[in-house]
Amino acid sequence: MMAGAVRGVVAPLALLALAGCGRESTAPAVTATTARHFVIVTLDTLRADRLGAYGSTSVPTPNFDRLAREGVRALDATTHVPITRPSHATMFTARYPAEHGVRDNISLPLASDVPTLAASLKAAGFTTAAFVSSFVLASSSGLDRGFDHYDDDVDAAGAAGPPSIAQAQRRGDITLQRLEQWLDAHAPAKQTSRTALWVHLYDPHDPYEPPEPFASQYAGRPYDGEVAWTDTLLGRLRSSLEARGLWNDTLVLITADHGESLGEHGETGHGFFAYETTLRVPLVVRGPGIGAGQTLAPTFRLVDVTPTVLELLGVPGIAGVTGRSLASALTQGAAPEPVTTYAESLTPLVHYQWSDLRVLRDGPWKYILAPRPELYDLGADPGETRDLSTSNTATARRLRAALEGLLKAERARALDPASRPAVSAETLQKLGALGYVSPGAPKDSVAQGADPKDKIAEFSLLSGLMREGLALLKEKRYAESVSRFGRLREEGADSFQLHFYLGEALAGLGRHRDAEASFSRSLAIMPAFTAAHVSLANARIARTDLTGAIAALQQGQKDAPNEPLLYDREGQVWQTLGDRTRAMAAFERVAALAPTDALVRWRMGELLLSTGQPDAALGRFREATTLDPTVADFWNSLGMVLGGGGQHGEAAQAFREAVTRDSANARYTYNLGLVLQRSGQPEAAEWFRRTLTLDPTFRPARDRLAELAR
Repeated sequence: MMAGAVRGVVAPLALLALAGCGRESTAPAVTATTARHFVIVTLDTLRADRLGAYGSTSVPTPNFDRLAREGVRALDATTHVPITRPSHATMFTARYPAEHGVRDNISLPLASDVPTLAASLKAAGFTTAAFVSSFVLASSSGLDRGFDHYDDDVDAAGAAGPPSIAQAQRRGDITLQRLEQWLDAHAPAKQTSRTALWVHLYDPHDPYEPPEPFASQYAGRPYDGEVAWTDTLLGRLRSSLEARGLWNDTLVLITADHGESLGEHGETGHGFFAYETTLRVPLVVRGPGIGAGQTLAPTFRLVDVTPTVLELLGVPGIAGVTGRSLASALTQGAAPEPVTTYAESLTPLVHYQWSDLRVLRDGPWKYILAPRPELYDLGADPGETRDLSTSNTATARRLRAALEGLLKAERARALDPASRPAVSAETLQKLGALGYVSPGAPKDSVAQGADPKDKIAEFSLLSGLMREGLALLKEKRYAESVSRFGRLREEGADSFQLHFYLGEALAGLGRHRDAEASFSRSLAIMPAFTAAHVSLANARIARTDLTGAIAALQQGQKDAPNEPLLYDREGQVWQTLGDRTRAMAAFERVAALAPTDALVRWRMGELLLSTGQPDAALGRFREATTLDPTVADFWNSLGMVLGGGGQHGEAAQAFREAVTRDSANARYTYNLGLVLQRSGQPEAAEWFRRTLTLDPTFRPARDRLAELAR
């Protein structure tokens, strides 16, 4: 063991000094044992006690266990919030949630003035790339800052579950495939610059749907099946890095953002309570200068990750952070000064208006501030089954005083944890698929400060009905979905999410007037909710009330003036009404608000083409293919304009790009054959034949073949 267990109690004043006390570091010395490259792997929702290295015998995890034997394993690693986005923000900024401002998965993005690990590494000359597996961590989270490449296309194939869930996450093998493609394209081992990679694997997260053979091997234990599957992904990651020369000289840190409750304390999942089932995480560090087969006893907080990594890599630290570096403990066995660790769960307050939960740990002692506070001795009672708050009042009072001091500092920073941030259309729809939205608290049970311990049954009922309704909605079982949402309303639940999804289900049944009423109720609660404005407009369009649809969208623009989706939908409605001038003005507004939106450039190109402006359309199609070269339709439109202008060579290349991206589309193969025929290329016949193979009824292709035969 590298260092002794933490003992003693840190005084409240020392605790309060942690916030913002860091000083700007000079660059640590770069030595022969300093790693050249860096890889951090975050495993979503992974419990430490499911890994062999942490004593589990129920799930074989040979790849993780091997890494633990090769490096240092933290015996006591902990997160600060059991929710994905704020936990990662804490890890990558070395600041507590109240300090960096990300408190929930629907929070506003990480502020641009908060320094990050990736930005520090990039400034030090590293090439940086990230590959994430959940929409929660998409670039809209603000966590992309500092990365040269940020792969967050979670709509990729391979995700399990209903369509909406597949759009909110992707399976780990797809994420690793994206990483491998990037590695092959950039060959970092052959470059002069150092490389830093972040790989995020989401698989252990609910819904637990491991692929075969793990689904069969762990029938009745799907979470364990996900853990076993994730371990094989770690093995693949290692093999990929080894094969590309990125292992021996690489610092590797593997951890989880939070754990998972599997029924302990009545909680299933994570994010509601703040017990160790969701706060304790695994953490292993291996690489140059890191001793093999060692353990680290002092608490390794996720807020300590960034300072530790920067020092190990010889990169200057970040000023004014809460986290501290454990580099000396990892490389030299030095015993760090004991510190307290803070954690929180704001979900009961933010989503249900019940009491939030605040936690302070000092060595084995853990205090939970709640209407009925709790105190546990984790050394003697790791399962938190014996509350000592009334029998050990001195320790409870001391920790409460220290925690209240920390909360006083939080209030002084004017951060209000109860404020509900604006939510984008895409965010709520995709988070709803993962169960992160709430139905809202029943009106007759909203008691400010209600203890979450007294509300777990109610929370389980409400969230269960909400998730059932969402799953049925995504499966287009609209009547059953309306039934679930209706039951929530009978229970007194009232939230903008509930009314929005009820409106979607009613619209699916063709009950568009009723849907309008639900969308209007959603907007009365959350006026800036873009998705409800768009859905309200769509309900009116379904009733052929296009003027009313325009009015709904323009009201949305007043409530949320910078939401591109509102202007995009308005442009489409104006097109339907035949007003091309207003349609173009709306699309131009979208382009100004979303400079990387390829789809609106394509829409503008199509509109310009329809008004006899092929040269202007050509420019927009070129922009679309530059911004997003993966969409076949963009290339097809570009090829059509080029071909119409007599630029047959470039048109043929555009059609080839379209065919490469969608080889089963007969229109693309026909267009390629046509432009080749016009330029006198004998290859044209082959493409017409391929078109007829794809679609034997495609008459123009048969006619062109006949022309070539004459």
